[in-house]
Amino acid sequence: MVQHLLGQSACVADLKQRARRRIPQFAFNYVEGGCNGESALGRNRAALDALCLQPNYLAPYQAPQLQTTLFGRTYNAPLGIAPLGLTGIVWPHSSLMHAKAAKAANIPFILSTLSTNSIEQAAALAEENFWFQLYPPADLNIRKDLMRRVQAVGCQNLVVTIDVPAAGRRPRDIKSGLAVPPKITPRSIWQSCLRPQWSLATLRAGLPQFASIQPYIKDAKNMTDIAHYIRVTLKDVVDAPMLQQLRDAWPGKLIVKGILSAADAECALACGADGLIVSNHGGRQLDAAQASIDALGEIQALLKQQASDVTLMVDSGVETGVDIARFLAQGAQAVFAGRAFLYGVAAHGEQGAVHTVDLLRDELQQVMTQLHCAQPSDLRQHRKNLVRL
Repeated sequence: MVQHLLGQSACVADLKQRARRRIPQFAFNYVEGGCNGESALGRNRAALDALCLQPNYLAPYQAPQLQTTLFGRTYNAPLGIAPLGLTGIVWPHSSLMHAKAAKAANIPFILSTLSTNSIEQAAALAEENFWFQLYPPADLNIRKDLMRRVQAVGCQNLVVTIDVPAAGRRPRDIKSGLAVPPKITPRSIWQSCLRPQWSLATLRAGLPQFASIQPYIKDAKNMTDIAHYIRVTLKDVVDAPMLQQLRDAWPGKLIVKGILSAADAECALACGADGLIVSNHGGRQLDAAQASIDALGEIQALLKQQASDVTLMVDSGVETGVDIARFLAQGAQAVFAGRAFLYGVAAHGEQGAVHTVDLLRDELQQVMTQLHCAQPSDLRQHRKNLVRL
């Protein structure tokens, strides 16, 4: 625990408020915002709040242990860092800070294809805790080379995101100029001037680039060219045939992210997926999507009925260790957080990445102690739903 930070940031909500004061408004809106009317954001929060946990105070007490095994590797907590794109806009080298913190805490770290730090840079810091999230390029040669690079750094877990057939329509980003391509406006310049620490750090590091895909961007003269490349060449639509191609090409564990229905879960399993991440992309893609925790319950019931041993994970909406406990009680084996970790580095830099891990882990530990719950998988016995009106 970064003890001296507790007085300033005792929870993720504190990190969020401090981040708001330290980074420009356009960067903060990029992290906080969702798509369209942001209904899915609110739905994630409401659904999590509706799941209560029931203690067994008179049951025999055993101090909780958080260790969790995923794909044959033991981690120190059922918590991971979700893939985050355009991280450099929040704070320079955020992904490297997250990779280093994940290694130190022994939790999984997933690097996004659209991170502003490269595969090689992040893997050198995260080492065996490194996972990679792939937006499969339409260009087969680029796709093969990306996967070759991921294998070359020793990554064993490939996370394929399926829930981005179209770019999310995010009004906050459109108004602030963070659409693709991004626009520099008098407003964004003024907002940057109001945040001198962020501005100086960004000037020292240079403008953020999509580091992992930079080698493949040929003849790009400006951001418009890069934006066109991302839309046309980088991200292909992932359907069942595409997923099967990726399964056939990838020798390690294949994890499918963006599952919200039993039908997609069954299809992913039929293609040979080793793991599923139930996700509504943090409310950033489909405003009419159901909350991740609701979809998780349906999919967990399906897997139980089929006696499937696939690894079931989840993200979207994690703000506290209590939320992690709720997801675990609903059947997840591991929970990934995204926004919380960006708030952490925005609030406190590299120490903020470590502090975010500590906060979420310690909150989860406290909840499990309070419930008389000895291990994460036992949280399912403490689940108690409220009736939502």
